[in-house]
Amino acid sequence: MQPARWYYLEGREQRGPMPLADIRARVLDATLQPDTYVWADGMPSWLPVRQVPALTPPPELRAGLDAWR
Repeated sequence: MQPARWYYLEGREQRGPMPLADIRARVLDATLQPDTYVWADGMPSWLPVRQVPALTPPPELRAGLDAWR
């Protein structure tokens, strides 16, 4: 089984596919904000990053990210 392919919306443009590690890195470097919509293989619909546990930074990292305060 292949790993899930992740996508995100930039304005009205869909970006991806990319692996989970790449999308997580974009969350941590603030390229993707908590309200950026993402989707991966197997998800029923697009969701904001803040609602996807696999992408939500742990509390100790969120404290240092302006968008997550």
